Amino acid sequence: MEQQPRLPLWFLVANLALIAIAFALGLQFGGRSTADLPAEQLTALAVVHREILLSHVDPQDAAALLENAIQGMVRGLDPYSRYVPPADVASYEEDNTGHYEGIGADFATHGEQVVLHFPLAGGPAERAGLRPGDVLLAVNDTALDTAEQRARVIELVRGPRDQTVRLRLRRDGKLLEVTLQRGDVQRPCVKWAHALDAPSGLGYVHLTDFHPGASLQLIAAIDALSQRGPLRGLVLDLRWNSGGSLDECVAIARAFLPSGLIVLQQRRGSEEVERHEATPEQCRFPTLPLVVLVNESSASASEVLAGALQDHERAAIVGQRTHGKAYVNTVYTWKNLAFRLKLTTGKYRTPKGRDIERNHKASSAEAAQSGGIAPDVVVAPTAEQQASVLKTLRQSEPPAAYREAFTVVAAQYGVTVPAPPTVGVDPQLAAALAALHTRTTASNSTTTSPNGHEPGKDK
Repeated sequence: MEQQPRLPLWFLVANLALIAIAFALGLQFGGRSTADLPAEQLTALAVVHREILLSHVDPQDAAALLENAIQGMVRGLDPYSRYVPPADVASYEEDNTGHYEGIGADFATHGEQVVLHFPLAGGPAERAGLRPGDVLLAVNDTALDTAEQRARVIELVRGPRDQTVRLRLRRDGKLLEVTLQRGDVQRPCVKWAHALDAPSGLGYVHLTDFHPGASLQLIAAIDALSQRGPLRGLVLDLRWNSGGSLDECVAIARAFLPSGLIVLQQRRGSEEVERHEATPEQCRFPTLPLVVLVNESSASASEVLAGALQDHERAAIVGQRTHGKAYVNTVYTWKNLAFRLKLTTGKYRTPKGRDIERNHKASSAEAAQSGGIAPDVVVAPTAEQQASVLKTLRQSEPPAAYREAFTVVAAQYGVTVPAPPTVGVDPQLAAALAALHTRTTASNSTTTSPNGHEPGKDK
């Protein structure tokens, strides 16, 4: 059944004018001309928008309809472009930068108590003297007396930086109130930096993201491992690392590569835009034997790094074929506009010219053999093994300064202290360790002669 539309001319003209003004203002802020806006489609947008508001069986929100229209326009471009509406910007920024505004504390609910497991290193909670085991009773004037309020604890303690928040706590049976200033908190990108085979001097580091600061964190972790004893080899775990900043990725590659091309970035067609090269002065670990762990969830910057190290034969790649994302994304912001636009602006190729973009529309069998970085050593864990390793890697690692105190708190509340993956339950890690042993043996045999002199030199 169809019904003839009722289109008051004044309403149509008003809607069209408002939408046109909104588009013009948006493009003006972005520095674009409005001359190429197609009038026919702009009119259609106004007509459809107006008629949905008047005639759809369910009441609709006018602003939400336009948000959906923008979402659809961007979503149809490719799998990676995205429009981020203002309401989602805060969570998007946290996911993509590792930064959020709050106090930097790991709270957990145990029964009817909200307990601080540990403050994050360098955050406002640590500066205010909060300790593992502190029981949180109230945030500002909100008492945590009900399950509903306890479930909101993260929402309550977070807020704009430089604003104060009052916490009422119980510590060792005594009540105290702490007022602290919220600030910018950085979630660490490096986790589980520890000895994998201490007698052999082999270390392990899991890099969760390529957020700003990731390269400095990784280099600091490797330096810390070296201070515990001679570091003769490293497993760098990039499993479930979906990428992040290309600049951080390039900085990490430069730490291991003394020279050569790291990645080639291209825009439309075959136009060469950027070449990222390694430089001797930025190379911190030119000869450290290296194995990189990857899986199907290693994507984007993880693949740039793995591809560069593989092409230069600088590392052995162990695990499963990676995700296969060879597109470069740029996040656009405009002054006085609250949304974000993540847009695919180019493609990258590995130093040997490989285009690793996977055909994600192909069948699973075809996709499994195309795109991505193919490992040098293939290890496919069972679903149960994979789930167990992911759970281990996603745990919050206590900062070294609070590990002992948190161990006491964990025992009090029956909590298992998080620990890194082990070769006994992680077959990919076991294969990585075996590959690293092979590389360290080969490195030792080629860099020193039996009498301890450097080969090719007389002494």
